[in-house]
Amino acid sequence: MRLFIIFIFISLNLFANTESEFQRRINLYGLNDYSNQVSQYDEKIITSLKNDIFNSFIPNTQEILGKCDDINCLLSENNYLALKVPNDNICLPFTTCEFYHCMEEKYQCEREGVNYFTKLAYPTCKQYLHNINGKKFTQKGHDWIYSVMVCLQKGLVEECEIKKNCIKESPKETCNYITEFTLKFHPGCYLNSGVGICKLPIKDKINIWKTVAPFLTPREKEEAYKVIMSCITGGF
Repeated sequence: MRLFIIFIFISLNLFANTESEFQRRINLYGLNDYSNQVSQYDEKIITSLKNDIFNSFIPNTQEILGKCDDINCLLSENNYLALKVPNDNICLPFTTCEFYHCMEEKYQCEREGVNYFTKLAYPTCKQYLHNINGKKFTQKGHDWIYSVMVCLQKGLVEECEIKKNCIKESPKETCNYITEFTLKFHPGCYLNSGVGICKLPIKDKINIWKTVAPFLTPREKEEAYKVIMSCITGGF
């Protein structure tokens, strides 16, 4: 936690050599209204992400993998969506956390002793949504969380289902590959989704860290620190 506070302090003051620059950063990080809470979130981001999934992601995926023979190629099971394609069902990215239940059912990683889906991805995702309901994020933070959620899920689907890069010689190797790929993929989603984590108000940064910190292993913290350093070196 101390490293994160240092990050905030440095990012506020790095290159802030003039009063106007400092004021710009105060506004950028939302310090003027730090105590304000959003009473009603605008859900347009969820609608936008869903539209992209149905109008772009699914057609593009079907163009690559083929369409199913049924009239409706979508499956709804156990609160998650799957897309039927010839000879396979793929977990469909969506604005919910149950995507990770779908991935766990498909790859059975927990029985291999690899708990990425069950002990990190799903509980972290649910904690984000819990904290949104608790009004712990600004509107920008709210939009960022859902954008990151879909970004991470799309990355897994592209790597595992479309490019077929995840299947290795043994189930355990497959699950280890999925875990390592996803951890390396995280920083890009964090930095580039929504306004990007570097430009979020300080209230959001603090609550993002509080959300993910209980679930992070030393390996996962390496990727988190990469995000922090990217923000610092970028002058934010």
